[in-house]
Amino acid sequence: MRFFVTGATGFIGSHFVEHAIEAGHHVTGLFRPARRDGATHARLRQLGVDLRPGDVQDAASLREAMDDADCVCHFAAAFREAVTDEDHFRRVNVTGTANLLSAAHERGVPRFVLCSTAGIYGRRVPGVINESSPVQPFNAYERSKVAAEEEVRRTATALGMEYVILRPTAAYGPRDQRLLKLFRSAARGRFPLFGRGDGRRHMVFVSDLSNAFLRACTRPGAANQEMIIAGPEAVRLCDMLATLAELANRRSCGPRLPLRPMLGVAALTEDVCTRLKIKPPIYRRRMDFYTNDAAFDCSRAREVLGWEPQVSLREGLARTLQWHDLTGSAAAVAGWLCLMNAIEITHAAFGQGLTFP
Repeated sequence: MRFFVTGATGFIGSHFVEHAIEAGHHVTGLFRPARRDGATHARLRQLGVDLRPGDVQDAASLREAMDDADCVCHFAAAFREAVTDEDHFRRVNVTGTANLLSAAHERGVPRFVLCSTAGIYGRRVPGVINESSPVQPFNAYERSKVAAEEEVRRTATALGMEYVILRPTAAYGPRDQRLLKLFRSAARGRFPLFGRGDGRRHMVFVSDLSNAFLRACTRPGAANQEMIIAGPEAVRLCDMLATLAELANRRSCGPRLPLRPMLGVAALTEDVCTRLKIKPPIYRRRMDFYTNDAAFDCSRAREVLGWEPQVSLREGLARTLQWHDLTGSAAAVAGWLCLMNAIEITHAAFGQGLTFP
């Protein structure tokens, strides 16, 4: 098959492209020149990927690259931006998706696969979440993904195009920059645990996620389905960090600190930096890592895609640590310095005792 992939040089997108090439498919990948990753770009070129510069907000840059495509797989999204207004997320994640759908229809592409997020179900949800659980997006990114899903369902149905929507939980693995500071800091015993860490984390290793997307592109029975994609099990954050510390040969990942004061510091820092139009070192969404609590049911993906996660959390953490070569690394961690500054502010402002395990 021939795939057109947006976000082809990003973390999830590049892993999917490699997986698709290994399976014998042809891939044309869209990338933003301003965010070009030289090493990833070169590796994908070497694999035979046809990489094209473009932007989902620029409809003209999409059409030609889609010629002869059997499926559009859409990973590109506004995601990690801290000081960004709601309109930016809508322009990239909603209008950009609409542009892709229109271009795909013009080129006669029969299937459209969207990478959404399991985050649309909420931050702290009791029990186990499945596709029938209520949607309760928490931030601008998640609201834009809900809107993008609605755009896909409405437009694809009207145009007679098949669609598949996958909602992955937090993806991790080699080349992930979002959790890089976690792995680097934990490997040095310097990643703080704010609060008790009782919240459940249900992550998915990137190779398992890539496999799910490939099946979503190729399985006839996946048409017009929406599915959650998660790893084998949900674990408490404190247990996940304990496993990571064990793999890194550390007694712990780092100090245990009070959560509530840090939430206040994150909110204050974000508000001040937003007014000053500078990027905050810490902000509300970054602290979601410590407050999330959710577990997911992937029964529909198992039934429809014949998919099963293969990589346990322990194995995935070990493979990620090994890729970064972090267990013996002596590299400094810039993110830790930001956290330490925030901790000092918290201690001075609130007078909370700091306890270390």
